[in-house]
Amino acid sequence: MAWTEQRASGRWQGLYRLPDGSRRSAGTFPHKKAAMNAAAAAEQEAAQLGWRDPRAGARTWADWVAEWWPTRPVEPSTLLRDESRRTKHLDGKWGAVPLVDITRHDVKAWAADLLTSGMAPATVQRCVALLSASLVAAVDAEIITANPAARLRLANADNTRERYLTKDEAFRLLDEIPEGVYRAMAAMLFGTGLRWGEAAGATVQRLDSDAGVFRVAETWDDKLKQPKAYPKGRRRRSVPVPDWTLDYLEPITIARRGGFIFLSADGTPLDHHNYRRRIWIPAVKRAGLDDVHLHDARHTYASWLIQEGVPLEEVGKLLGHVSPLTTRRYAHLADTPSASVLSALSRPERGADGGQDDTPTHSNVLQFRQRRTG
Repeated sequence: MAWTEQRASGRWQGLYRLPDGSRRSAGTFPHKKAAMNAAAAAEQEAAQLGWRDPRAGARTWADWVAEWWPTRPVEPSTLLRDESRRTKHLDGKWGAVPLVDITRHDVKAWAADLLTSGMAPATVQRCVALLSASLVAAVDAEIITANPAARLRLANADNTRERYLTKDEAFRLLDEIPEGVYRAMAAMLFGTGLRWGEAAGATVQRLDSDAGVFRVAETWDDKLKQPKAYPKGRRRRSVPVPDWTLDYLEPITIARRGGFIFLSADGTPLDHHNYRRRIWIPAVKRAGLDDVHLHDARHTYASWLIQEGVPLEEVGKLLGHVSPLTTRRYAHLADTPSASVLSALSRPERGADGGQDDTPTHSNVLQFRQRRTG
């Protein structure tokens, strides 16, 4: 029930209690009746369904994140990456800011500053997404009423880079990679389109050499240095393994009944960073190639399939894409004219009798155009 108290100044303070029993002030007034009316109105508003304590949003972002962070339903490896991103880019900017004081304009300005500092657009998007996720959770907890970081228009990440190797380039690169487990790994990437973690986590028992099939059921987490019992997207799948890839795999899997296929000298799965730096990059240079990343083996695999007429939907299944939209990045490759089309459009060969073919010469074309325009 609302009540009033007279202050030493002679003014009257209106007081009331929240539904949780805590005491609140409705302000001070020159007259007792005005104080009582204000307190009664505030008490009634606080008792209404859906009422929020207006002081809740005064919590700082750091205080709220300390409560929210342990509840996030994400993979341990994702949590590690986000922890680093938060420490480097979010804590210093937003840690001391009250949640209610975070504005849409401030978030946009922060994102622009990150871009100006040289940060890649994709990394900026991840930083903003992490901030947005924390604010969505604050909305769900009824601490704030809206997420000021929602649906911001940010600079797009540069996903235009595309590098597809021809078969000649790919096999030239394979020849430059040291024989044994290192070359076999590259052959697996080119021949099956697996992600690095899927290939690094590949086990002997998942490979059926007789049927030429590999079952993608585990991945290796380079950050946590441990396997995970499902590939990206949490969908197991089977992929065919071409004979030439099996030729590279056989020497390192023969007489083995289990364990990881691709083992380093210390008996652990190959490390992505070391393989890229010590094996892949030097081999790319020796092969005379330029700007070839490890992940380009997966893109190359997709390009070979599509240019041979394999439907996009089937390619997406082989790659383990959860969304068909992910596979659409390769759609333009399906527009490449097939060999049969190019053959049909080729210029005729010289006749068997030695006569001239009917291919128009440059002068013939000029004369024809002159007749048409004359």
